[in-house]
This record gives sequence, structure tokens and C-alpha cells, in this order.
Amino acid sequence: MGVLYYDLSEQFLASGLKFKYYGISRTVMEVGFELARADADVRFVIFSPAHERFFEVTPRIGADSPTGVLDPGLPPEATPIRMRYTFPKPNKLRDFLYPIALWGARMINRRRWRSVPADAVREVNLDGQTLVSLGRPKIMADYLTALARDGVQVKLNPLLHDMIPIYEFAHSSSKLFSNNFTHDNHLVIKGSERLLSNSAFTKAEIERFSASGHLPPLPEVVAVPLCHELRPTNEPVNQTGPDEPYVLCVGILTGRKNLECVMEAMLHLHDTGRPVPLLVLAGAQRKRTDTYLEQVRFDPIRDRLHIITNPNQAELRRLYEGALALAIPSRMEGWGLPLGEALWLGTPGLASNAAEALREVGGDLAQYFDPEDPKALAGLIDNLQSDPEAYAALKERIAAAKGSLRTWKDVAQDILAATGTI
Repeated sequence: MGVLYYDLSEQFLASGLKFKYYGISRTVMEVGFELARADADVRFVIFSPAHERFFEVTPRIGADSPTGVLDPGLPPEATPIRMRYTFPKPNKLRDFLYPIALWGARMINRRRWRSVPADAVREVNLDGQTLVSLGRPKIMADYLTALARDGVQVKLNPLLHDMIPIYEFAHSSSKLFSNNFTHDNHLVIKGSERLLSNSAFTKAEIERFSASGHLPPLPEVVAVPLCHELRPTNEPVNQTGPDEPYVLCVGILTGRKNLECVMEAMLHLHDTGRPVPLLVLAGAQRKRTDTYLEQVRFDPIRDRLHIITNPNQAELRRLYEGALALAIPSRMEGWGLPLGEALWLGTPGLASNAAEALREVGGDLAQYFDPEDPKALAGLIDNLQSDPEAYAALKERIAAAKGSLRTWKDVAQDILAATGTI
């Protein structure tokens, strides 16, 4: 068995705990936890923008970690400022001034690094070594650029989570994010030994965009589907859901995440005289979401809205367990952790039929609807409320299937197998 280096830079660069439970950071954390317990030679590293080099770290695990799962074991005071190392296109003024800004950020990062105990890190040379990264492509693009300047050739095995920003609808107000995303993925793909993807759908998207010329020629692409498991933690539960039945939405926004469909479904239930359950919106607070919800047309159902901001993992688990159902109306997803977590805890999932990855997650356990048809979602919600026998039978069927659902250990073992570490 060879040595595998696992990249915790995503957590290091976002050490503020606000977003530690969501999306990519969550995946890095959970897979890292399982790799730390695996029967393999796995070592954990972070890229330091202060030094433009990698350091080996000893992560805190379980009760020793503030996340309750895993973190890099470095003080939050050491969290660096991150600035891009490359851009898609040249710009004379930016390219003249930017090195000065980079130098300033590096000096600040050096000062912050002083908070790191000397015995907590060890510089490591990754030349010729296998590095697995589940972080964002922009972070990988930065360190690949820095390593290339030093002549270091790492065997990068990144897990790509989606190609959504390449689509126009993902960021219709600005091309900047899409251009940067595409640029970063070009660098990552060109610098990789193989690619991992978080679903069969994402694998097909990577291959399609490569064939169309939006992405470069590909190395081997291996699908490593994410999972359904929601790990229990012993964090305090200060935010809880309502006592009466509620529909839960986790991290949905307007646009691609399609909060509009859920709100229109709730309004339709009200307008047709059907019972309107509470709607719990859990996740980070966003101004655009607040502005959308402030519309006068939602006044008739405003008292049915319940917002829970940034729940921790224990609070999120409690929300799933108490929900009538989870609604996930996204027009596209790379995987769909909330749907899997709801099913893991025995809660029915109502999922968009337009997001192919959600079919991978939900299989025949979830119920599907057209995300452009709020009335269809309203009908599914109404059926769950009005037919207790059918609802109980659905819950029993989901619970009986738990043994077939994927765990974070499954994901970690698939990564070890794909990289030849076991």
C-alpha cells in the first residue's frame, strides 16, 4: 500500500465555523474523518499561502474537534487571506498592481502563521506523491500554480463536485464567476493524475464538457458517489424545529436552488383551501433570499415561515427527524446531500425530477416532481398530510432500506480503491 496525502486546505482556508456543515467543506471533513480511521497510510496536509508550500498536520477528530467530526488542528487565528494566483485573461492594470496585493497578503499571512505551534506542523515535499483533494477547484488551481513554479509535480486526484457554474443560468448576472470556475478547472484537470467525481451525473458532465471543448482532454475519470449518512455529533442543540408538522428545506436559495417553487407550492395550498404546513428554511442567511421572501404576495403564508440560521450538525439532524418531509426543488445538483440525509434518518424526500443526480441519491425511495410546476409539489405535500396510512407506509419503506444507503466510510473506501492506496 502506498502513502496517500489528504488535503485539508478547504477547511484551513475557511476556518470560520459558519459554513463547516455545508457542501464541499462538509465533504472534506467527513471523508477525512473516515480516512483517519482507515487501515491505510493516510497523512493530512494543508497548503499555506504564507509559504506557498504544504505542511503536514495532525487533525483533531471527534469530540476533540470543534466541528464534532474533524478539522486541521490549527488555531483559527492562523486562517490565511486567500488571493487568486492566476486569472483567465490578462488585464494590464490588474496584472501590474496585483503582485503588490499578493505580497501584502502574504505578509499578513506570515504574521497569522505565528499563532501555529511549531510542533503542530511539518513541511512536506509532495513531489511524486499522491494527493487527494475534495476542495474547491480554485484552491487547487492556486497550489498547483505555486508547486509548478518550484518544479514540484504532485499526483493530484481531485474530486470534482459539479460543473454547474459553466451553465449560464447558474450565474446569469455575471460571467466572472463562470469564467474563473472554468479557468480553475482547466488548471486542475491538466494537473491531475486522475479525476474523481461525486456522482455518475457529474462524471458524464465532465466528459461532455471536455468533448465540447469547454474543458481540456481528460485523464481517467472515476465516479465516487457521495453518501446518505448524517453522522451524529454531541454538539449543543439550541435551535429546534416547530412542534407541528413542517416541510424542511436545507440551503435552498432563489435561482438554481429554486426556493420559488416551494413558496409557490405553499401559496397554492393556501389559495385552494388546503392545509398549509409550516415551512422551515435552514441554512446561511442570504440577502437575496430575505428580499425575495419580503414580497407582499407572500403575506397570506408569512406566519407559516420558520427560518433557522446556520444550524450545527446536531441541530440539523433534529430538524430532519422532526420534519414531515424534505423538499429539494433544485434545477440541477452535483449530488444532493440534504436528500440523502433525510432518507438516512427516515424522513420522506420530495425531489426535483430535473436534477439527474437527485435520482442517484433518492432512487425509488424519494418522490419526484417537476421543479417548474409548484402545483405538483403542493400535491405531494398535501398527500403526505392527508393520508396518514400511506405516509406511515412510506416511512416504513424508507427505514427498511437504510442498510442499502451509502455511508461516509463507503466514500472513503472508494477513494482509496480508486487511487490504488488499498
